[in-house]
Amino acid sequence: MTVQTLVSASTKTTVATALVADWMTPIPYTCTVDASLADARDMMAEYRCRRLPVVDDEGDHIGILSLGDVRQAAPSSVSSLSLFEINYFWAKLPVSSAMTPNPFTLAPTETIKDACGKMLAHKISGLPVVVDHKVVGIFTETDALRFLVSLD
Repeated sequence: MTVQTLVSASTKTTVATALVADWMTPIPYTCTVDASLADARDMMAEYRCRRLPVVDDEGDHIGILSLGDVRQAAPSSVSSLSLFEINYFWAKLPVSSAMTPNPFTLAPTETIKDACGKMLAHKISGLPVVVDHKVVGIFTETDALRFLVSLD
């Protein structure tokens, strides 16, 4: 017997029709393209998030910055830079140097099933939810898990 045969028809219907808009994190924290990596890192730590949608001066979505992107941009731990030099590096390096430009996005009207399929296919842990180039939310693995545990 497979797992699919154990799932009830009503649960399958719920999964197939549940919308991203109902489970996304609305109005997520964002950063601008010219913010420093130090500021973005501090925002992630303060607000306990692992990704920030990146917006331009008009508030249009242009990219995403993940904690992994920030870590990858960090100087090597074996470098000969002093603490002062590392802090200077973080303060001067803009978000644009580490962000993923034009990332995959979701619409609030997409289903959770489609959102999870897109995340699995592209090995992405979170996607900005965008309407008319404006970030209205973010849908993450955590949101998908909150939906999953809400099922009867």
